[in-house]
Amino acid sequence: MKKVLMIFFAIILTTPALIHAESFGPEYDKIVTFFQGQTEPEALDAIWESKIVFKVAVMDDGKSRDHYANYVCGILYNEGFRGQGVEVKIIDIEKLAYKNKWVTVGKAACE
Repeated sequence: MKKVLMIFFAIILTTPALIHAESFGPEYDKIVTFFQGQTEPEALDAIWESKIVFKVAVMDDGKSRDHYANYVCGILYNEGFRGQGVEVKIIDIEKLAYKNKWVTVGKAACE
């Protein structure tokens, strides 16, 4: 089901930010691949906005996703991003897809 949703959203998500996503290097790409893959079912897409802002798209369930953002920080810590001041933003993928708005439903400042 996740793959079907990802394909569907990939077709309609033609926002400039996703089309021109910049690679900041293999360590950054590895994180994106992890959150786009089957290993992390809650995440539907992911992108580095900059070297210190990481966005993960999820289906909004109406609850704060700050706890999930903190979980993402934990993954970043384990992958060598500790102490880099990364900000994680959890984005509502439906708002992005249908209204082209980056609505944050959770966030965390990784230490």
